[in-house]
Amino acid sequence: MPWPDDYILYSISVEDIRQVVEDEEFRELTDEEIKRVGDRIGDYIGWYDAVLMAIREVVPDVANTKEEDDEEEAE
Repeated sequence: MPWPDDYILYSISVEDIRQVVEDEEFRELTDEEIKRVGDRIGDYIGWYDAVLMAIREVVPDVANTKEEDDEEEAE
């Protein structure tokens, strides 16, 4: 069964934010600060490049597949 387009493959939780705070020895964040940090995380993650790098690592021949398909269609 194919994956639905709206299925979430990766997310960052409040626990993840709290772990960074603890690891960096910051003071505890308020709920409002955590919400504001969560709202901004996407501004700092280049999701397109992260997906592209993961695809290239997991499926290194993926770029060749499209070229080969195009060549086969031309024949």
